[in-house]
Amino acid sequence: MAPFLYFLAPFGLAFLFTALLRFFLNRTEPYRRSGSATPVPIPPFGGLAFVPAIFLAFLFLPNPLPTGVWAGAIALAVVGFFDDVWPFSPRWKVIWTVMGAALAVGLGLRVQLVNIPVLDGVLTVMWLVWMCHGFNVLDMEDGLSAGCGAIAGMGLGLLGWFSGTPILLAVGLALAGGLVGFWIHNAHPARIYMGDMGSLLVGFLLGAMGIGVSRVYPEPWGYLAAFLVLGIVSFEAVFISVVRFSKGRPISRASRDHVAQRLVQNGCTVWGAVSRMYGVAVLLVLAGMVVVQVQGKGGWWVVVGASGLALWAGRFLLGVDMEGDGVDGCPAGLWSKNWVVHRAMRQTMVGLSSQVSGRLLDVGCGGRPFEALFQVGSYVGMEWDRDRYREARIDVWGDTLALPFAQNGFETVLCNQVLEHVREPEQALREMGRVLKPDGCLILTAPHIWGLHEEPHDYYRYTPFGLRHLAEKVGLKVEQVTAMAGYWVTAGVRFCYYLEHFERGLLIPFVRLAYLGVQCCSLALDRLHRVEGDAWNHVMVARKP
Repeated sequence: MAPFLYFLAPFGLAFLFTALLRFFLNRTEPYRRSGSATPVPIPPFGGLAFVPAIFLAFLFLPNPLPTGVWAGAIALAVVGFFDDVWPFSPRWKVIWTVMGAALAVGLGLRVQLVNIPVLDGVLTVMWLVWMCHGFNVLDMEDGLSAGCGAIAGMGLGLLGWFSGTPILLAVGLALAGGLVGFWIHNAHPARIYMGDMGSLLVGFLLGAMGIGVSRVYPEPWGYLAAFLVLGIVSFEAVFISVVRFSKGRPISRASRDHVAQRLVQNGCTVWGAVSRMYGVAVLLVLAGMVVVQVQGKGGWWVVVGASGLALWAGRFLLGVDMEGDGVDGCPAGLWSKNWVVHRAMRQTMVGLSSQVSGRLLDVGCGGRPFEALFQVGSYVGMEWDRDRYREARIDVWGDTLALPFAQNGFETVLCNQVLEHVREPEQALREMGRVLKPDGCLILTAPHIWGLHEEPHDYYRYTPFGLRHLAEKVGLKVEQVTAMAGYWVTAGVRFCYYLEHFERGLLIPFVRLAYLGVQCCSLALDRLHRVEGDAWNHVMVARKP
């Protein structure tokens, strides 16, 4: 078959199959289109259309695909199909992906990195699973995964062509052709999505092609070139893992933390965000080609430059605050001295979100960091310090000791890190109880062990028993008082506050790296041995009888 036919044949078949699949799905529930104002869900079964097109092209390759590649590709496509129809839990999805990758490795697909068969096999499974789930994560915006997958497939195919390996070029052309044929239906505004059948298969094939490229070039240049070409997949996976970890979310839980979503939040259109990522994918392909051509010192400079740009891009994207909670950006980012306590606070608020209802009053709302977490009828933010919060979105200015609201006006009162700054905490709690409706919920956090802050208005620290005593004294029924972390988080963050004294000049990057290291260790130790008697903070949930 002429090389251009390896692209054109799967392109035409994928376009046709996807059109037929869309026609069928649009005649079925829940994807039937009608005059209803209710949004119509976009079907996630695109893999059913373009995967057969790619497989058919593979039957006519100049050399047969290795058995391990065939077996792994079919296994991952089957896993993805069942996940699209009957979704697996994240754990089982990983288990089935590992089994599919292990099948491919057992039948001969393997990197040759350390030349120890068992270890090379384990590394290959890890790489293939990483690529499958990385590409799965990339499939979240109209046309993004199809376009980036086509660019990466073409890039790896060209690297194979330069090395005199025609089968890599043929596989890359077939993969790109199938994805471009599907992309026509998937580009913004998308009419169909790839789904797990498509994304797991494409991730596996790109990972397998990367292994092929690593074998036809001298070490380490083949590995580096493959990793560069596939860099956009790894960047996306690493980035959202870091963001979700910093916010205390399970990494497997879907959220609006993706790169394209942040670009849209920053002002791009959907097409503008996706096209920028296409441009980055093309530049990474060019970087991979340069690396295998120049090698030596020049190759290393390309790798260092790409790594530096990745770090810069990550820093820029982290500065886009997606939820108004300050955790995405610099104030409470991973490089700050207290990100772990912001993480704990956010996890606590997420866990208590089911307690929140109706009209909510946020006493001492500041920048309203948790507003996006709570689905309430109305959210009223109150502050008293006009100078400090002149740029913030404050609804009402008032005194905590005399709340400017009628009795029984709110179903929920939220008060975070305010009570220690109030001269008469009992009166403040009495006022919060007054504005609560019967059976209304008070959620309050206050420090137990912490340094002086916001002087001179820093008056008290609270044990769990002190919080309970004050609440019951004003007639509230306490449901729980819970430590938000233990000794290790308290000690680690307090040590980071000490390190802040050295955050100057040339020491800044080292101190910020120490912030991250100390707090990660504190978090790990806190999970291993939690000592709540030395908690930095407590949360109290109480109700008005």
